[in-house]
Amino acid sequence: MVKNFTPREAYAAYILGSVLVDVRDNAGPDSKTLGVNRIFRLPFSELDKRYGELPSNRPVILMSRVGNKGKEAATFLLQHGYNDVAIMDGGLDAWVEEGLPVK
Repeated sequence: MVKNFTPREAYAAYILGSVLVDVRDNAGPDSKTLGVNRIFRLPFSELDKRYGELPSNRPVILMSRVGNKGKEAATFLLQHGYNDVAIMDGGLDAWVEEGLPVK
């Protein structure tokens, strides 16, 4: 089952060791992203080839622009053996609205 986190819950989980994963396809190197040190960029279009790069022993929180690709990515990861998967509701837009750090 996929969990849904608010941006604040996702940030708290990150602080406790969860992996934040940016699955936006159009997130180029100059685009805004979460202002955290450990964010894993894994474009949705590359998920089927690169999902094995994600740690399977830590919770994974998926972030997209508004959340749609995050839902699809979560389903994919669950089908491929990941057990602790969450989606950050509202994606980057909600993170920014909450006043959380961006870079």
